[in-house]
Amino acid sequence: MRNNKKILFALCGFLAGAVGALVAELVPDFGENVPGVVGHVAVWSAIFAAAIAVGLTAAGEIYSRRPFSAVSYRASLIAGAVAGAMAGAVAQAVYFVRSGDGFFQDVLFRSFCWALMGAVVGWRLSSSIPNLGTKRGLIAGAIGGFVGGLGFLAVCLFLPDLLARAVGVGFLGLALGLAVVAIEEMTREARLEVIWGPKESTSVSLGAKPVLIGGGDDHVYISGVPEHALSIELTSGKVVCTEKSSGKRSDLKNGSRIKVGRVELVVRTASS
Repeated sequence: MRNNKKILFALCGFLAGAVGALVAELVPDFGENVPGVVGHVAVWSAIFAAAIAVGLTAAGEIYSRRPFSAVSYRASLIAGAVAGAMAGAVAQAVYFVRSGDGFFQDVLFRSFCWALMGAVVGWRLSSSIPNLGTKRGLIAGAIGGFVGGLGFLAVCLFLPDLLARAVGVGFLGLALGLAVVAIEEMTREARLEVIWGPKESTSVSLGAKPVLIGGGDDHVYISGVPEHALSIELTSGKVVCTEKSSGKRSDLKNGSRIKVGRVELVVRTASS
């Protein structure tokens, strides 16, 4: 399963969202007045949004075979919590204002608030997914958040309260994960296929940001290889590989293969 990026991100997003929603049920009421209810929803949203952000970060780490890094998870946790608190507080505050018709308040505006949350989560993921880019991360997150928000509201119409919130937030995480992967795959010009073994491969998008290969804090982690041993980037329409030790630069083409330790790297351009 860890070779299928769509399934991995969708599953991690769903499970993280559902678990986060169940944990958020432990948040006590802050009172029946407007500030109390808005604060309660803000904390509730912060918890499940942080869980989704961490879950999708975990999906990226699992897919890339990178070792555990507390720094990445901490940054995702903070970004998700802030995004969720903002989205939840704004949505609940507008609900209390009750300006406009109920459809706009309960469906469109709340979904736009989840889109805001998703955009922040997408922005955070863009820093850990090579060449996704901030703009595409924001767009993917916003789309996933909006679609997931609609799904959340739809689920709440048919299931009991607790189950509805768990499944609905899980769907929100699933939509975010799928949107990020779909936007990345749809917009890339070239990719690096990483063959780990028989019937086991993953891919990394190539672009202006060099993809680092090595046994340290690298995009493609290969145990036993020096940190940043190689870097591969797409510049001016050409795929270029740079060796750190010698500084040698080599032009690569579609189908070019590089052996690094036990791992084989294959360049795939848009024409492949």
